[in-house]
Amino acid sequence: MGASLHRNKRADLPSVTKIWFRSLIVTFLVLPAIVATPVAAAKIEVVGDAIAHGQPSTESMTSSVAAMTSKGDGSGYWIATQDGAVVNFGGAMHFGDMSGTPLNEPVVGMAVTPSGNGYWLVAADGGIFSFGDARFYGSTGQLELNSPIVGMATSFIDGYWLVAADGGVFAFGAAPFYGSMGAVALNRPIVAMLPSGSGRGYWLLAEDGGIFTFGDAAFYGSGPGEGYTGLFVGMIPTTGGHGYALVHSNGRISPFGTSALQSGPLCDPWPIADMSVAGDGAVLLRTATAQPNNPPSSISGRVDSEYLSQLVIHSQSCQPARELVLAEFALPLNEPVQTSSFGWRRHPIWGGIAMHLGTDFIGPNGTSGGPALAVADGTVLAVLDMVAYGKTVVLNHGEQISTVYAHLGRVSVETGDVVVVGDPLGTVGSTGLSTGIHLHFELRVNGTAKDPVPYLNFPAAPPAEP
Repeated sequence: MGASLHRNKRADLPSVTKIWFRSLIVTFLVLPAIVATPVAAAKIEVVGDAIAHGQPSTESMTSSVAAMTSKGDGSGYWIATQDGAVVNFGGAMHFGDMSGTPLNEPVVGMAVTPSGNGYWLVAADGGIFSFGDARFYGSTGQLELNSPIVGMATSFIDGYWLVAADGGVFAFGAAPFYGSMGAVALNRPIVAMLPSGSGRGYWLLAEDGGIFTFGDAAFYGSGPGEGYTGLFVGMIPTTGGHGYALVHSNGRISPFGTSALQSGPLCDPWPIADMSVAGDGAVLLRTATAQPNNPPSSISGRVDSEYLSQLVIHSQSCQPARELVLAEFALPLNEPVQTSSFGWRRHPIWGGIAMHLGTDFIGPNGTSGGPALAVADGTVLAVLDMVAYGKTVVLNHGEQISTVYAHLGRVSVETGDVVVVGDPLGTVGSTGLSTGIHLHFELRVNGTAKDPVPYLNFPAAPPAEP
């Protein structure tokens, strides 16, 4: 079937039932992205009675994976890339895509028609691309948006809704407008939208698990209300419409209302990026977050740190947590001499005040101190070469505890290696953004950096002479 393509044609736009949006200042809109997901770095995971019909491959993907949607009966699903290519699996037929057509903005969402014989792609500017029996009802492609479109949902009648990161809702066709969060300042951006079982309402999901209800969509609970932290990516409805389950980026499924669908988090470094409802379950799409490679700048350290934090959090999400004990770790260097402490300081390169998330060490008498040493038994979680941190080794010690060894000159371990306390990890160097040879050492608990010095087993000072 041919595609119905509609972009940047104001004459084609039907009147929007209502449009509510206000400016929302959120960090991810003003800071550079950590960089796009690498091509084909994606995999499928299923929960409930959903069935896996195949995995994306390098050959099938033309650019970074962006979104997915499933047939309502769970017999197949589609995956879309940022450049608009569509790959189909199982009983989901391919009805066309945007391969080879330049787009103004990348694709960010995908939705299937009620019949399962077509689908829509939506771009960040709200441009709509319709395929198969999917009809075009309008778009925001010609509007100046305060924040980007992050997803879409289909009405059970002829129409669909688009939702922006600031909670603005755009209704097209016969899809009624029931309200939005566009006039309210949100703590975190909206990431998903789910219609109620009757189609006479919808829920909006914020990144922190906050729930906003409209129309006949009832409130059954939220992530913050249950004490959950971290990033949420989607919602799974119950068959009767009297509840929902929230999907966390680490794979945890949390039920609310009459929903019985639940699952614990997995220790997988790839976060859940999107999901789609399939029968009484859901298909989850995991994508790898690429290592930062932005040009060096005053925020490079922060970008690298955020990447490390998410990598560690997702890799250790299924581990039980525990409290650290003072002086429980060995030293990361032989006879280390501290040169810069944990906490706020003036950045030695950029000059501004910045948070130093580790402690810097050299050896005695200004020497490098020899090799960087594992402070505890563990497994090499990652070997990285980052903009600010340079050559870096990350160790997983279990119980949501990890250590980071940065600015190495050379690395002598590989990802997956098992190490014991005192094992050499690489030579101390000055790679990345560094003013001289030293070891930048971090201690992280559930991804959050802590001052490592109280937990290092320094030798007791000799008694003072009488």
